[in-house]
Amino acid sequence: MLLLVCSLLSALTANAQPAPHVRVDLVAAVTSIAPGDLFDVVFRQDIDDEWHTYWTNPGDSGAAPDIKWTVPAGVFVSAFKYPYPERIPYGPLMNYGYHNEVLMPFSVSVPEDYPADVVDIKGTGRVLVCADICIPEKVEVMVSIPIGLTVVDDAVSDTFYMAQSRVPVPIDVVSSFQVDADKILLTVGLPAVQGNRIDAVEYFPFAPELIDNPASQIFTMSDEGLVLTLEPGYDFDEDSADLSGVIVIHESVGEGIVSSFEFRMDDSIAPSGSAIPEDGHALGETGLLAALFFAFLGGLILNLMPCVFPVLSIKILSLVESHHDGSSIRLHGLAYAGGVVASFVAIAVLLISLRAGGEAIGWGFQLQSPIVVSMVAYLFLVIGLNLLGVFEIGGTLMSLGSSGGSSRGYLGSVSTGVLATIVAAPCTAPFMGAAVGYALIQDPATGVLVFASLGLGMALPYVLLCYAPGLLAKLPRPGQWMVVMKQLLAFPMFASAVWLLWVLGVQAGPDAMVQVLTGALLIAFALWLLNQSGSAVARLSALLLVFAAIYIGATQETRVVSSSLDTTGGEAGVYSRNALAIAQQKGPVFVNFTAAWCITCKVNELNALDVDSVKLAFKDNAITYLKGDWTNEDPGITEALQEYGRTGVPLYLLYAKDASRATVLPQILTPGIVLDALEAL
Repeated sequence: MLLLVCSLLSALTANAQPAPHVRVDLVAAVTSIAPGDLFDVVFRQDIDDEWHTYWTNPGDSGAAPDIKWTVPAGVFVSAFKYPYPERIPYGPLMNYGYHNEVLMPFSVSVPEDYPADVVDIKGTGRVLVCADICIPEKVEVMVSIPIGLTVVDDAVSDTFYMAQSRVPVPIDVVSSFQVDADKILLTVGLPAVQGNRIDAVEYFPFAPELIDNPASQIFTMSDEGLVLTLEPGYDFDEDSADLSGVIVIHESVGEGIVSSFEFRMDDSIAPSGSAIPEDGHALGETGLLAALFFAFLGGLILNLMPCVFPVLSIKILSLVESHHDGSSIRLHGLAYAGGVVASFVAIAVLLISLRAGGEAIGWGFQLQSPIVVSMVAYLFLVIGLNLLGVFEIGGTLMSLGSSGGSSRGYLGSVSTGVLATIVAAPCTAPFMGAAVGYALIQDPATGVLVFASLGLGMALPYVLLCYAPGLLAKLPRPGQWMVVMKQLLAFPMFASAVWLLWVLGVQAGPDAMVQVLTGALLIAFALWLLNQSGSAVARLSALLLVFAAIYIGATQETRVVSSSLDTTGGEAGVYSRNALAIAQQKGPVFVNFTAAWCITCKVNELNALDVDSVKLAFKDNAITYLKGDWTNEDPGITEALQEYGRTGVPLYLLYAKDASRATVLPQILTPGIVLDALEAL
């Protein structure tokens, strides 16, 4: 009997399978997919504590995951996009790999003539997982996606955000190396990196055995960029070595920012399709004086943008009303300029602080918040009601432009400057892109100075009117026409409020629009009530109504995670890195980075992109049209903007087939500009 029991135990032990040290699965970004579309997938590894898996170049030992895909005919599966690795010492060796959880995104494209009802993606292979020993775990993964309308799965959006945030950003910079005293001096042209902010730099070559992996990697900064001192490896050949790879930079600001970049060796200058803004200066070549000039010029042009011009008109109207008040006019001009400059400086401080804390944001970031959108919509409504004469607070034009000699009038001029800056956020004028991009990668003092120059440019036209008696004398005399003009200017304010409500709908859905419209109704009723009676009961009731409206606006939050912009009747696809890579395999690609709250973007689309001649040219040239929706915060789009030296939208990129870099089109488009770019391509 004892012998029988022992035999049974021995057989059970022999047949028992040990628990795997790495568990894998697939996470799809969609719950269904339309033929002709593509979708993102993440290959997820859940690794036991103290065990690790490997990067594409495993270092001194190990192996990258080896997965073979079985998919239906016509379905295309892209390669993995590896997140940046970590250095893992093992005795005298140094390996490159991962601990804990690893998210490797890739994409799947479905042909337009796909005949089946389901897309089955099956992968089999091995993942090498190591601790004191190494085990090649056999893995099998599968995901099935029904055919139908493309529906994004919001429940897994955080997973895809985390996956994309760790994928190195491809950059097109001049990189070279030289050998000096048996050391490799690798120079990577990263002029935007601030050496005094760097804690550590890690370099991971794509090719194995080019460097001595365990050796220390010493970094310095030069005029050419980041310089790494490396020890050569067994296979290093000075005449043929390709040191392309990944740079991981650990910064000391905030809680510690980690940035990763993928670069390719290139001893030549940037190609003709590289990121050169329309002002003719690449971000890395923009000096302080050039940035100040571009910022000033961009601020000047902002006054002509549709989001700023109505507010400036109100201010000029108030100037007409009181241009006989003498020298106080000049003080009002300075007060207005002070409000504008102070507001831009405040935005700069907030932007720089948030980015130092690791936030992926840029110009116009405040309108990515449904709360801010709701409050600005309320503000436009209140201004419009005041211009129509529904109520009066503090004198003409709600003290936003009163030019009387009182301190309240000066405060009104400051307030108008603040208001003009608030409504300028959705607009990006020509020349602003390079200047703002330059400002946000410099030290804080330089960044604030560039933003102050932007404010000075925006304030200049009104200040000139205040300081030029000849111009003031040509302004018409006050009269009944001013009452009509003031009331007429109310309607652009209402139109702006309607537009912001539409933006809110894109961000938070139709329920949010109804809620904020209710809040607007409460505010309108409160203002009417104040105008009817000055009693304590009326004032208290109005105050409660306003508080209720503010509470409604303050409780709004982003609910629409996926792209909600109109994709031109299906003619535009949703931008992602994977979508771009797959589209480029077929032919040229036009990428439109836009946002619902960006008026400049909407005007360009209406006048230059959604016109028959451009649509026909896209079709005739087999151009794939992709839209990147930055209405809500999207770190992937923010990284794409930063790659081309921008911190806000619009940005228009035209890629040739299989090109690594794109031609950058101007921020203000016409059909001719787009057609000329297509012809040059």
